[in-house]
Amino acid sequence: MTQMSEMTSETVQDLAQSWPRVLERVGVRLSGSNLKRGLSTWLASDKVRPCEIQEGRLLLECPTPMFQMMIRDRYAGVLAESVTEVLGLPCAEVVCRVSRHALRQHRQRIEAQREPTPSAGAGGDERQVFGRGFKILQDFVVGSCNRLAFDAIQRILDHPENPVNPLFIHGSSGLGKTHLEQGLAVAFKERYPHAQVVYMSGEQFRNMYLSACEKKTPGIQAFRVSIRHADLLLIDDIHFLSRGQMVQTREEMFSTFNELAERGKKVVITSDAHPSDLKYLEDRFVQRFTGGLVVMLDRPDAALRREVVLAKARLQGIELSDEVADFVADHITDNIREIEGAVNKIVAFAHSFQRPVDLHLVRQALSDLLSRDPSESRIKVILRAVADYFDLSVEDILGKGRGGSRSMARHVAIYVTKNSGSDTYAGVGHVFGIKSHATVSYACEQVVRHRAANPDLDRFVEDLLLRVRRR
Repeated sequence: MTQMSEMTSETVQDLAQSWPRVLERVGVRLSGSNLKRGLSTWLASDKVRPCEIQEGRLLLECPTPMFQMMIRDRYAGVLAESVTEVLGLPCAEVVCRVSRHALRQHRQRIEAQREPTPSAGAGGDERQVFGRGFKILQDFVVGSCNRLAFDAIQRILDHPENPVNPLFIHGSSGLGKTHLEQGLAVAFKERYPHAQVVYMSGEQFRNMYLSACEKKTPGIQAFRVSIRHADLLLIDDIHFLSRGQMVQTREEMFSTFNELAERGKKVVITSDAHPSDLKYLEDRFVQRFTGGLVVMLDRPDAALRREVVLAKARLQGIELSDEVADFVADHITDNIREIEGAVNKIVAFAHSFQRPVDLHLVRQALSDLLSRDPSESRIKVILRAVADYFDLSVEDILGKGRGGSRSMARHVAIYVTKNSGSDTYAGVGHVFGIKSHATVSYACEQVVRHRAANPDLDRFVEDLLLRVRRR
């Protein structure tokens, strides 16, 4: 028994001394992989401690369940191989645990974020528990079209004191703006646990501000405390505030930006357009945004599309052949979100029919996307997309029936047609067999009203308008 204890003690000592070499070996094995970027955050952190190796199992102690999940899901295999190589001990499995003390502290931090506090005020019940449903930076695939934006996010994470402020990221829908902001929120909170991180959409900011206004002085003061005491404020889709005359909301947001900037706190903003192209934004906003760093996300090139296809499939436990990855990357080209959706569909198709993922299966799974002719007219693209969204046929939209969702689908198709080109009301009416200008105008007004009340519909219409205008 004593001999076994001595052997275990020596092994633990060897493991602790050799840990830097193990991590170095992991880095070599991950060279060229997107996972290498997260190595210093998750595995090489001083918060992660190797405990022992017993019966081919490496035991690591982690500070939070997020570390536990990231190491287990992304680094376990290469870590086991590296331990075997460096220490000469068989290691086939990596087990991560969170100590009771660390888990208790982590839960207390989460509860503090969940529950309203006097300092949280109006925003207390709106705060997110970062990590739950949020995307992470380690899953963001970097290429020439988004490297500047990713590097800017990484600089904020590594050097929060950097004077460049704010960071304004813009680009079409589905290119990764929200992914970058959410990833920064998660990583910043992990690296700086005591930092106050506030993430919200432009619409949430407006709703919280209006709610605070209804409570008059106490509500406004509490709202300002919760927002203006942030160490990192992330506002997603700020273009929402340019869709109407939200003068008071924009005034509040501008004051918030000014106060945070004066205190050296970081602000990150995303939008679908450059600051100077946003309607209703005064020059002071444009000057404030352009005085920091404005970067654009461009459409993904072929190399990046291929990497996204492979990475998304690996996250779901699927290894795709080069032939399949190239095929998807060549045919799904608009944005990252569409590529991820295509991979999801391929994986679901393979699971449902218990078939290997080959080119034949991919053609079947993506038949509705691949059958679209690039030369297809703008009107046909609109009708097909709207029909797919409402689970109808094109004939349902153009027909006389108005039951169920047909009427709303017809209104959306009319609205997109009118707003995606130079068509007159008469021209749009001719496409849909409508003689009255007032009927076309009414359809467009209905869609504007429904977009304001339905975020899913709003995103669909915005995406479709962008896709059609690019043709």
